[in-house]
Amino acid sequence: MTSGSAGWSRAKRASGRVDTRAAIVDAALRLFSRHGYIGVRVEDIARESGVSRATFYKHFSERDEILGELFARLLASDDDIEAAGRDPETRVMSLLRQVAARMLTQETLARFVYSLPVRHDSILPGGAAAPAVMTRVAEELQNGYVAGTLRTDIPLEAYVEVIGRVFEAAMRDWAEDRSDDALERLDQLLTIAFNGINTRRKPQKRQA
Repeated sequence: MTSGSAGWSRAKRASGRVDTRAAIVDAALRLFSRHGYIGVRVEDIARESGVSRATFYKHFSERDEILGELFARLLASDDDIEAAGRDPETRVMSLLRQVAARMLTQETLARFVYSLPVRHDSILPGGAAAPAVMTRVAEELQNGYVAGTLRTDIPLEAYVEVIGRVFEAAMRDWAEDRSDDALERLDQLLTIAFNGINTRRKPQKRQA
């Protein structure tokens, strides 16, 4: 009986720590969205979340750790997302469109993350600067590379980098109000990335 009570007590304490940590992160996001990251202090976050400064430091050693947690929330697992289409271009666009649509359901968080004037890989553990789906994007591009549907005179790593930058640019354009529709902007930029900006014209015949 005593052992069971002790186990329940430990579980309750652990649950309380998780709840407190989540409350701090939620409070930080509210403040960051209102005042910007630079304008918010640890004291402000502690007050907003209803905890002491000492309690804040039990969960986070600095504000940047909260950024990492917020990024992790947004760049979550994509295990349930399925690529649609037969060619690599269509499948990649399908994957990234689904990820962007999911991010948009957390609009406040997405706007904050993609309006931050910092490199994401400088904050996230392990340099995970892009959504997890980029691993699958790389696999789709690899298939096209091997099949010869993508130019082989350009390194595969360059393709992956460009597509990752395109995704971030589309989301940043939306977050900073340069585009009203993030999905439409993503479609535009991905189309340019895959097809370029020049029309393919037949060579003109030389005059005799």
